[in-house]
Amino acid sequence: MKKFHWNVETLDYFQLLKHSEGNKKMKQSVEMFVYNECDLEDNEDYEDLIKDLLYQIENTTLEEIENLKK
Repeated sequence: MKKFHWNVETLDYFQLLKHSEGNKKMKQSVEMFVYNECDLEDNEDYEDLIKDLLYQIENTTLEEIENLKK
């Protein structure tokens, strides 16, 4: 899987959404975000971006995100 750098505020937003609205709503919002806000670069596609963002959301705790903000 390709790995991308995501803004800490993006990870924070989707982590909070996941905790408040649930996984299904968060995943739908991630897809909408990637399709509407992300620009593809060489050899990238939307599915790679979606998979990586979901992976990072699932594998980063709120505490880790708070530490990244510092």
